[in-house]
Amino acid sequence: IKPMNCVGHIKVYQSSPRSYRELPLRFYEYGVVHRHEKSGVLHGLLRVREFTQDDAHIFCTPTQIKDEVHNIIAFTKNIMDLFGFSYEMELSTRPSKSIGSDEVWESATDSLRQSLEQNHINYRVDEGGGAFYGPKIDIKITDALKRKWQCGTIQIDMNLPSRFELSYTDEHNSAQMPVMIHRAILGSFERFIAILTEHFAGEFPLFVAPTQVCLIPIGDAQIPYTQALREKIINQSGAYAEILDKNETLSKKIRIAEKQHTPLIVVIGEKEVQSKILAIRDRTKREQYSLSEEEFIAMLHTKISEVRI
Repeated sequence: IKPMNCVGHIKVYQSSPRSYRELPLRFYEYGVVHRHEKSGVLHGLLRVREFTQDDAHIFCTPTQIKDEVHNIIAFTKNIMDLFGFSYEMELSTRPSKSIGSDEVWESATDSLRQSLEQNHINYRVDEGGGAFYGPKIDIKITDALKRKWQCGTIQIDMNLPSRFELSYTDEHNSAQMPVMIHRAILGSFERFIAILTEHFAGEFPLFVAPTQVCLIPIGDAQIPYTQALREKIINQSGAYAEILDKNETLSKKIRIAEKQHTPLIVVIGEKEVQSKILAIRDRTKREQYSLSEEEFIAMLHTKISEVRI
């Protein structure tokens, strides 16, 4: 059981001598961490005792802080825009009880502020709300019920590098202490998935839906073609397709697929097998249309491959 992933990345950093030429050095993991939350505050996936973080730690020189934070904020903005989330960022400054020199604090805080402004992000300032070891930016997502949840964070840390005596050799062959940046964008995967589910009311966009295409053969005679089509979809487009071939009426099969919020439903009868023209029900567009087998697979490939962060 571990409360954080930071120390693990520090030990990796310490595994060999470091030069300024290696910096910035970035470590990342899907790290499982634990919190002994009281039973009264546990809340579905939104607040749990064991969760997984998209946790990264960046070791850099003080002059590299600005560029690193700039890249993290740009990355965060792309992800939030991709999901269409409403979110805000909050800059927390030096608290009354803190460690480190005024010069380092001022430089780190200015780096965070400038990165926010250069990315044209409106932000709030929480005076004195920073951690005792450094300033931070908190990323807060607004869910479907207008509640604000902190998910991601960017923290400048001068404490742990000092306590663990981290160092690198600079261009003058002198030992210097690196700055450590804690970075999580989604934060807790469990919390992010809960917010995502409420945000889309279960109707996930195509690129993140668990099942992206549901193939429904009208009868047993169409099953071999449907199975071959499923293999083509998976292998050629990268989408995940399932076959709904239960012994039910066609209308009930369609209802089952719709209740599962599958983005694309393809009904396959003898006509579709012969012509290779597919009848498609698109939940996102709320319409029905026909495409050839090749056109449908190409459309899926385009929709999935165009999602870039």
